[in-house]
Amino acid sequence: MDYKQESARGWSTTPAGWTHAREFAPGTKEFFETVLEKRSTQEMPWLFKVIPFEQTRDKKVLELGHGAGYDAYAFCKNGADYTGIDIAPSNPPRLRAHLGFFNFKPKVALGDAENLMFSDDSFDVVFSNGVLHHTPDMGKAFCEAYRVLKPGGQFWVIVYHRDSIFHWWTWVFIRYIVLGYFRRQSYRDALSDIESVQGSAKPLVNLYTRGQVRTMLHEAGFAVEDIKVRKLEKQDIGMPGFALRWIQQHVPQSGFDKLGEYFGWYVIGKARKPD
Repeated sequence: MDYKQESARGWSTTPAGWTHAREFAPGTKEFFETVLEKRSTQEMPWLFKVIPFEQTRDKKVLELGHGAGYDAYAFCKNGADYTGIDIAPSNPPRLRAHLGFFNFKPKVALGDAENLMFSDDSFDVVFSNGVLHHTPDMGKAFCEAYRVLKPGGQFWVIVYHRDSIFHWWTWVFIRYIVLGYFRRQSYRDALSDIESVQGSAKPLVNLYTRGQVRTMLHEAGFAVEDIKVRKLEKQDIGMPGFALRWIQQHVPQSGFDKLGEYFGWYVIGKARKPD
């Protein structure tokens, strides 16, 4: 299976965040603002605490997999010199439309994170959020990020966490084993179903431990500065039985947030290209 083609098909027809704004058409201001609000207050409120968007003013920023433009908006709003690439043909024009409502004109293009079209030492920051776990060779994408960064440049990357409650409890134990999905699909296909894409596309989904992300960053040449884990919402935990439903209803989100610092759905790596 050509996983890159599957990703291009899936996210061309189904932009990230669409489940938050089913009533609006992608490319409209209503769609973008609705998803942005849900994403920043419910799905990823921690993002602005771990990624210093405000420190990118006048810096050359490259985003790998810009999607519909939610993080591009944060960079542009903070004055970054922003460039984005995406493998899905519909996403560059979609991002231009979304950010055009706010008078931003970012540089975006169709591109592959494993084979960047940019010269060596071109950017101050390379960023990717929830994208590189879909590429067949994430290590190669890390090496490409290293290549295009200037000496001293920063690489900020967010990928799916293998050792998460969502993966082991909700997806593997509840869905795959208890509900019997193992009888009808492989584990690889079950992981593809994590992504909410319309149509028949089956994007590749890989999961990584903190140690694996750290090792891959080192192997690409980076000096690793920080590895964090985040994102555990109440609905991320399948809750069969009265006792577990009671926990979901009565434990505050702050308790889930604390647990998410160890067993959340995202690994966030921050690394630097040595001077």
